[in-house]
Amino acid sequence: MSGYSIDAISGAFEKTKKALIQPFDFWKWIKLGIIIILLGVSGVGSQSSGNGQQFAENDFNRDSVGPQIEEMFDQIGQFIQQYMTYILIGVIAFVSIILILSYISNIMEFVFVESLVSNQVKFWAYSKKYMGLGFNLFIIRFILGLAALLLFIGGMLPIIVPMLQSPEILNVRLIIGGIGWFTVVVFVLAVIFGIIESFINLSIPLAMYHHTGIIVALNKIYNNTKADWGQIIVYWVIRIILHIVVAIVVSILALILSMIILGILAAIGMLMYFILSGLNIGLFMWLILALYALVVFVIFFTFVLLASVPAPVFIKYHMLTFLQVWYPDARVPFFDIEENMPA
Repeated sequence: MSGYSIDAISGAFEKTKKALIQPFDFWKWIKLGIIIILLGVSGVGSQSSGNGQQFAENDFNRDSVGPQIEEMFDQIGQFIQQYMTYILIGVIAFVSIILILSYISNIMEFVFVESLVSNQVKFWAYSKKYMGLGFNLFIIRFILGLAALLLFIGGMLPIIVPMLQSPEILNVRLIIGGIGWFTVVVFVLAVIFGIIESFINLSIPLAMYHHTGIIVALNKIYNNTKADWGQIIVYWVIRIILHIVVAIVVSILALILSMIILGILAAIGMLMYFILSGLNIGLFMWLILALYALVVFVIFFTFVLLASVPAPVFIKYHMLTFLQVWYPDARVPFFDIEENMPA
């Protein structure tokens, strides 16, 4: 059994090179960068926290901690009652913005695929074309998000309920156990919904080029997975490796280039400062430096926008190339399909 996902790497690399470099189109990169930012595929985040506090005792003091927690909840309740109207307005506004951005992000899924498949970035035309499919995808992911939240809450109940019922039982061992259980619950949910999200991503091109709904496309992907599950397992492993390798390579290159660019811009800024200081032009000097700082910001933002393009383009081309081989009836109309046809 050949590894379709391994073979797709070279095809994805060639398509990325042809789409981004042959020839290089500055505005095409900019438009792809905007799509990627709206899509959210270039965002990589990690969070870590720690208060550095060392517990001198294994158990909290029952007499002091219990009343303190009750007092804290009373204060929170009073605050909520006092500012209920403003809190509701803020929550509604925040949720509305999140939902709108999520809807736009789901439309961008189709815009991104169409831009890469056709090698023509038509932001507004593709957005209008796929508003319906984008809304369907938004609803599906919204339901999945609610399901993930409910499963997470249900999974954490064995830890949360005892803590809420008896705050005095809190101790270091229980907290560490809670953190461990939290990690397990998050990991299991991440694997389950990561698999579902992988199926969704594979179904998007099918929905586009088979002119079907997302659910129908998902069913086709699921049926093909049952018939050829080995390729999907290899595909998931290769995808994980590709994400790690690409992230490392792009981060190193972006760091080096950003240091060079910032170094040059900083040197120019220092030179301007010394020259303008010698001219003794007062506040006008700071106005010029402020304008230069704005130019520096625009240049650096543009660099970040351009640097965010190659990695997600390559990753998406890999998925599309794999899909075309793994599911021959996908009918993905690649822009270079004539070049790849046998003579």
